[in-house]
Amino acid sequence: MDKSLESVFNPRSVAVIGASEVPGKAAERRTRSLLEGGFDGDVYLINPKRSELFGRKAYPNITDVGKEVDLAMLVIAPRFLVSAIADSVKMGVKGVIIITAGLGETGEEGKKIEADILNAAAKTGVCVIGPNCSGMFSASANMNLLGVPRLAKGPISVLAQSGNVIDSLTHYARMRGLGFSKIISLGNAIGASFPDYIDYLKDDPETKVIITYLEGIKDGNRLVRTVRETIKNKPIIALKVGRSAAGARAAASHTGSLAGDDLIVDAAFKQAGIVRVTNIDEMFDMAEVFCNCPLPNGNRVAILSEGGGDNSIAADNAEIHGMEVPVLSRETQEKIKPFLLQGMPASNPIDYGGTAEENPHMITECVKVCMQSDEVDGIYITGFFGGFKDIIAPHVAELEEQTSKDLVKLVKQFKKPLFVNTSYARGAIKSLDILKSAGIPVMESSQRSSQCLSDLMKFAINRKKMDQMQVPEPRMKERPEVKQIFAKAGREKRANLLETESRDILERYGLPLPEAELICSVDEISEAVLKIPYPLAMKVVCPDIIHKSDSGGIKLNLNGEEEVQKAFEEIMINACKVTARDRVLGTLISPMVAEGQECIIGMIRDPQFGPVIMFGLGGIFVEVLKDVAFRVAPLTNKDIDEMIREIKGYKVLTGIRGKKPKDIEAIRHILARLSDVAIDNPEIEEIDLNPVIIHEKGASIVDSRMILET
Repeated sequence: MDKSLESVFNPRSVAVIGASEVPGKAAERRTRSLLEGGFDGDVYLINPKRSELFGRKAYPNITDVGKEVDLAMLVIAPRFLVSAIADSVKMGVKGVIIITAGLGETGEEGKKIEADILNAAAKTGVCVIGPNCSGMFSASANMNLLGVPRLAKGPISVLAQSGNVIDSLTHYARMRGLGFSKIISLGNAIGASFPDYIDYLKDDPETKVIITYLEGIKDGNRLVRTVRETIKNKPIIALKVGRSAAGARAAASHTGSLAGDDLIVDAAFKQAGIVRVTNIDEMFDMAEVFCNCPLPNGNRVAILSEGGGDNSIAADNAEIHGMEVPVLSRETQEKIKPFLLQGMPASNPIDYGGTAEENPHMITECVKVCMQSDEVDGIYITGFFGGFKDIIAPHVAELEEQTSKDLVKLVKQFKKPLFVNTSYARGAIKSLDILKSAGIPVMESSQRSSQCLSDLMKFAINRKKMDQMQVPEPRMKERPEVKQIFAKAGREKRANLLETESRDILERYGLPLPEAELICSVDEISEAVLKIPYPLAMKVVCPDIIHKSDSGGIKLNLNGEEEVQKAFEEIMINACKVTARDRVLGTLISPMVAEGQECIIGMIRDPQFGPVIMFGLGGIFVEVLKDVAFRVAPLTNKDIDEMIREIKGYKVLTGIRGKKPKDIEAIRHILARLSDVAIDNPEIEEIDLNPVIIHEKGASIVDSRMILET
């Protein structure tokens, strides 16, 4: 646990620099919430124009306190920040929370102040929160520096880059009777980052669920690694904005053009085990579910209702969200049938028919059988539960209430999640209040309730996988011979490597490449063709030609020396239409590889997450369907297996329509080695291996392209 963050969340003393009594001001609201929130440490109010504030002594400067201070909150003009932090450092401050706005978000002058702040804080390792943030809350210290009154304690911790979002979350919490362990407003986040906070909250005994709002991601590679460790114990729910095309980039490779920013965010969150949501109410639904529901063992759900229509809707939603609705065994069905009308289905979904409206107890009995069964991981009740008294008669209300009490006991006994979807969910109905007060989700939306149950199941499955997985640290291995290639390209002021150079790098990492010979002139053809069997492929080698086929730089299926010579001459003529002759090194010849499945494999160095590996099938799958998968490097075996299986065309690799399966182990090998290339060589911005032909045994990288960072 980070000691500086421990002092931030649990300080013995707090100084408010810029404290104020003027109603409505940011400093007044935060000073008031601190004093009224029950903080039991020392509070020092700093204001050079006042000798007293809130009936307490006020100090002109933090250096006048005369005692060591753990935490300082700054609500002062930007021009005073650097000197105030320098003074705070003198007083032994471990952390500073900077509420002040108008810094890095406004331009170069503000960024200069931020840099000076970091320099002043770095001398003693002071943790910087903000600037341009709304403060923080720590239940363990009874410390409320948010200016939001009456914050209840609870199991949820919040990390957010927006003060408005924090305000909304605190409002939702009050409406639903939930509370918080920690709340951090990050603002511009020039100091402590998301991974730092998550690493701290991972070990916080009072935090059960972490919810985050992100506008931008810094150090995404470390974020993924930190989250993978954290979700072994605690779920993380994230609302990441910026799904639009605003972050699109023009790229020199297929990998770059396919790697939209949000696609990579989705892939990274999935890889890390983060539950991604799209709005605040969805976020709070999931937080409530994680706080209250037992974790299931898998994704198999039993669906129950008094009507076939509701069952069908629920079954469709379950499949859409990735849950399995298994046909229950004959033995389990026989246990359920005595509680159903004759002829009603017990296979799953289970239809207990209209008699449940008169006798809700049969719902309890059906749920009990499902709870007892190893074939079921979670139970989903849909229909009109809670409204039977409206359908039949008021006396049914008592029967419904008893049913709710029995359902609560079953959840506690068997520790399997139970969700209730009913159109009466918003009503003040005692039977439903009994369920809600016990933490059983009762939702009006069939789509949202299915989504929440599915996310709960996915998290439980992910957590099991993470428990068995060692998260790798990105360990760079220096390869001097590779660095020499980069140095040569640098001297020649070019970003793209020649294919001969990229092949050299790939071969050093054990990647499968067909043999090849460089031909620089017609005179070299006779000797070169003796070394490689026909038919041959020929490609131009030129630093100015990236997309070879577009410039007529590729010839295929060449047989005989005469065809090779003619192809060489045509390629050179085409190349000279694009660039000067002295820029063309020659052509590369290699054998036409055996038939197989065409794939594309690549890497792009994302500004948020660092090296990201891509895999997909070639041809129409990538050009039209964009059927590709991404993962952040370094890759584990689990990452590699998941990204291969994730693409929609995966079954093509396993053999369809009489074709034999392709060598998936060869794909695994290429992805693992490419991950090593990306980690070892931060100079490489993009890699394109396209096409890669996967055979029944082995693979061949037919074409390779590498772009260096400029």
